[in-house]
Amino acid sequence: MIIPSTSMNLRGVNDDDHRWLVELHNDPEVLRNLTHPDPITLAQHMAWWDTIRGNSSEARFIFTVDGVRVGFTKFYNIDRTNRNCVLGADIHKDHRGKGYAKDMWAMMLNVSFLSLSMHRVSLTTAAYNNIGQRVYRGLGFREEGRQVQSLQRDGQFHDQICMYMLRDDWVTL
Repeated sequence: MIIPSTSMNLRGVNDDDHRWLVELHNDPEVLRNLTHPDPITLAQHMAWWDTIRGNSSEARFIFTVDGVRVGFTKFYNIDRTNRNCVLGADIHKDHRGKGYAKDMWAMMLNVSFLSLSMHRVSLTTAAYNNIGQRVYRGLGFREEGRQVQSLQRDGQFHDQICMYMLRDDWVTL
């Protein structure tokens, strides 16, 4: 049996990606894990996009598998002086549960440590995001603290977990 190879890639955001990005952002599972869980319009997205496009402290990429859009990756608060940044990512609902998260995050770490020459990366995740935490810990992220009851969902307050990885702890996958 021949197993087809899978081509995974991070590419820049194209003009035809924006409607897809709004759909991804407005997915209830994505909104539940965002700090600001409000749906957005295409006009709101484009206004935001115009503020980050060309900003050297921001980078966004589309994660593709065999040329198909699967996820969206975020590199923000890129601090080249202190060599650190914050990461985030979302996978489209049509592609969840297929094992892509680990590969996508591994590619993000490669970009962070090889292309951007970061020393440290971090992320914040909702305490109830068990799937994400499993991925992050599996890649070597460590918990460094919590933002206690900083996220309100469904009338309850939840912690956000702050995680980090240092370049010395990173292993290319």
